[in-house]
Amino acid sequence: MDISPVLAWFLVGIGCYVVELALPGFIIFFFGIGAWCVALVLAMTDVSLTVQLVIFLVCSLITLGLLRSWLRSVFLGGAVEEDDSVNVDPAPATGVVTEAIVPPAAGRVKYGGSFWMAVADEAIAEDTVVVIVEKKDLTVKVRAL
Repeated sequence: MDISPVLAWFLVGIGCYVVELALPGFIIFFFGIGAWCVALVLAMTDVSLTVQLVIFLVCSLITLGLLRSWLRSVFLGGAVEEDDSVNVDPAPATGVVTEAIVPPAAGRVKYGGSFWMAVADEAIAEDTVVVIVEKKDLTVKVRAL
């Protein structure tokens, strides 16, 4: 029973996808793409085994280099950090208002060596020392010290 080279490369590609499901890392997927590229070339023309292997390696490495980071972010998504006992700073942090905070508008605070957007329940003037009450994304809630 002879199997055509097109079918053989196609099955190698499917095998790579199945193995990718079992192994983490998202690398073997691109060898499956390379195998399918060879199957596509063989469907259009007849080439030697050496050329088939070169096409396989080149297509696999090019797609790996160009698409891995993008596809990884698509399939794995972004990481969300949540506060837990390890990340919570037990000591109260302080900062200095660099741009006045006039609710409901946000101002700016220098805290931890960088500048943060800051909100408060009451108006706070520039150059006032404040305590960081809460951090949410890139905004801090503060109150006058």
